[in-house]
Amino acid sequence: MSSELVTVQQLPDLVDPVLVVALDGWVDAGYGMRNAAEIMIDSSEAVQVACFDSDLLIDHRARRPTMTVRDGRVDDISWPAIRLEVLCDLDQRKFLMLHGPEPDFRWQAFCTAVVELVQQLGVARVVSLGAYPAAVPHTRPVRLSATGTTQDLIERFGSFQGTLEVPAGISSALAKLFEAAGLETVSVWAQVPHYASGSPFPASTAALIQGLRTVTELRFDPAPLIAEGLEVSRRLDTMIAQNASHKRLLGQLEGAYDTTMGEHGDEIPTGDELAEELERFLRDQDESK
Repeated sequence: MSSELVTVQQLPDLVDPVLVVALDGWVDAGYGMRNAAEIMIDSSEAVQVACFDSDLLIDHRARRPTMTVRDGRVDDISWPAIRLEVLCDLDQRKFLMLHGPEPDFRWQAFCTAVVELVQQLGVARVVSLGAYPAAVPHTRPVRLSATGTTQDLIERFGSFQGTLEVPAGISSALAKLFEAAGLETVSVWAQVPHYASGSPFPASTAALIQGLRTVTELRFDPAPLIAEGLEVSRRLDTMIAQNASHKRLLGQLEGAYDTTMGEHGDEIPTGDELAEELERFLRDQDESK
């Protein structure tokens, strides 16, 4: 590697490894992607392949390092870092993970460096994870959707139909270069209820973990996430049950989830309207405690 952005520690001998991209900083409703990444990182001892120069890529005023103070003394400074590491799943399958904060600067140079590196490592398939707020109820299973370069992979989840223009994250910029390099690429997205997107929503993380298995066969234990998700769902049930208008809104979301608007003929509130009403209600609950 000749790029000044990356320092390579080693190039391990891997056979057609999967690369999981989990760069934090754009949309991640319910912390679905971040918590999925933490589960994978905690699953085994990581072997660092490369690290990227955070001074060149990160705005440290926007993403400040973490200071540890013990007994009045500054004991440590922990800097944000972008790393490429080898990890293992529950079946000891080795895979690569690119994780850390999304770069603030030099996106195109960063993407080029990443693609060159993963080509050297023989990566065959790239999977990016994400979660976005949607007009869906918490009382239904989390839906997954996908974007990507391989129709077979996309069709396993479904995808947005039509044309959509939205701000792009670094994973999308990477995906275009991966495609140009001939790598199979898919981004798996969890749909998180608007009104629950600002705090951890474990069901979305569990869905992403299971979606990752669908396209890679990498296996992680979703049981703790499912249990946590049920607890979050119960808390939401309790709060929403105290207000008739919010119960009605939840019912409309459930109807829209179960059928299409055309079949119902009902006017479904927009996601922003639902988010505003329910977030106001949940905020009022917090203030009354």
